[in-house]
Amino acid sequence: MFKVEFGALQQAAGDIKTGANNIDSKLSQMDQSLAPLRSDWTGGASEAYVQAKAQWTQAITDMKQLLTDIGTAVDSSQQDYTEGEKHNTNLW
Repeated sequence: MFKVEFGALQQAAGDIKTGANNIDSKLSQMDQSLAPLRSDWTGGASEAYVQAKAQWTQAITDMKQLLTDIGTAVDSSQQDYTEGEKHNTNLW
């Protein structure tokens, strides 16, 4: 037997989705912080940064999508449990 806390599931789903959305903000802040330094980078240093940024941007995009999918799954589970609880209550 297990117990489901509907509110906790709903909160978790919201927190996961909020976290996924906050990633963009943090990435933008990091990019702004590096902007003054990037203007001094030339040649290999500049190219290395561009390549590294493309890699981490893709990795972060993938992670954000995964978090969004997890948040959606948790939200869906909460809705399913709520509907199941209503159905079981109506049986009485």
